[in-house]
Amino acid sequence: MSTQVRTCPKCFRLMWLKSEQYEWVDNVTIRTKCPHCQSTVRFSLITQGANATGPKMGH
Repeated sequence: MSTQVRTCPKCFRLMWLKSEQYEWVDNVTIRTKCPHCQSTVRFSLITQGANATGPKMGH
């Protein structure tokens, strides 16, 4: 998987995550630690539907 760019829900800073920096919780959820505030955060990934291949983070 490519690099995931996400905003931390705790400190609101951008995280650039490579696949070795996060773990899969289930088929659509990943878990990682924020490199800034060290909080454990979870994200749901959209893998199907119209938004799955669209731009991420408003780009």
